[in-house]
Amino acid sequence: FGSIGDFAAGSEHSFCTVLQRSHAVLGARMHYGHPDIMNKQYMIQQGGVSKATKTINLSEDIFAGMEFTLRGNGRSIHHCEYFHLAKGRDMGFNAVLGFFSKLSSGTGEQLLSRQTFRLGQVLHLPEAMSFYYAHAGYYLNQFLVSISMPLLVFVWLLVLLSDCEETWASIQHCGADQARAGAVMANLLSVCFSWMVLFFLVANTAPLFAELWMEINLKGATAKLVTSILTLSPLMFVFQAKTIGHYIVNEFRYGGAKYVATGRGLPTERRPLIYKNKKGDFEGLYLDYTTIAHYDGALLMCGCILVRIVSASMEQPNPYVWLSAGLSTASWLYAPYIFNPYNFSPEHFFSD
Repeated sequence: FGSIGDFAAGSEHSFCTVLQRSHAVLGARMHYGHPDIMNKQYMIQQGGVSKATKTINLSEDIFAGMEFTLRGNGRSIHHCEYFHLAKGRDMGFNAVLGFFSKLSSGTGEQLLSRQTFRLGQVLHLPEAMSFYYAHAGYYLNQFLVSISMPLLVFVWLLVLLSDCEETWASIQHCGADQARAGAVMANLLSVCFSWMVLFFLVANTAPLFAELWMEINLKGATAKLVTSILTLSPLMFVFQAKTIGHYIVNEFRYGGAKYVATGRGLPTERRPLIYKNKKGDFEGLYLDYTTIAHYDGALLMCGCILVRIVSASMEQPNPYVWLSAGLSTASWLYAPYIFNPYNFSPEHFFSD
């Protein structure tokens, strides 16, 4: 229901079809809860289906698959598509990101487990790389993608501020033929960023596009892709990557993974900006994402402004650099409010 529900349904569709087939062929498939069925009596003899610790075994379903694979002797988990089952749930912005926060925290604990360590020792290189990319690698990649833009902007600012100046010529050792810092950074960024960056905007939709192309036709898959972009899916996926990166890194730093109840609330239910709950504590949409994304979004925006001020009289890179920085900034600062139902209706807007 709505754009957020459509994004979540599309992700689930591709995860349970084309991705499961790929993981099974590559030897990296584990057990993933609701899309899977297991023979309980057989699995009890192959490592069991229950785990003892609710923190490190938060993602309990995947540990059943890991224990089974560790039994060796050619054991592998297959993907059989012999019936179709539709499981639906109304999901809003907070419910989707709450679900990913649980998955990210569970993956952080999974990386610290003995099962992951042992699989890294016994799997051959192709299977090990497939297992990494299909599980922990995806979440770590989301963190690296999220941190790359702030890192780039502040390195850019540092290089611009360290450019040769007449005032410090005696200690900077600047040559007459030395290129200006602004020109060097502009050339470097123009090489790294091109129109190819547009492919990254649809990267999360690519598996779904391929699956719909196979199931329906190219026209239907293209229509779905265009609709997804027009309903601001890039903003959602950029913010989702930030949330995933925040929770998996926090799990390494502090631990404390726990089950997150995503609830069954209607996706049309609006969450106020800030309000007092029944206990007298403050909560709301702003406080939900302040430490996760808003502080970093404001920091990135300030960094971009400073870069523009410092490089005003210097050579500029191509506009795709600013497109990437602007998309990250807009998503981290405004995505929760753009996807919050009725957020911009006058009554609720002035109430907030």
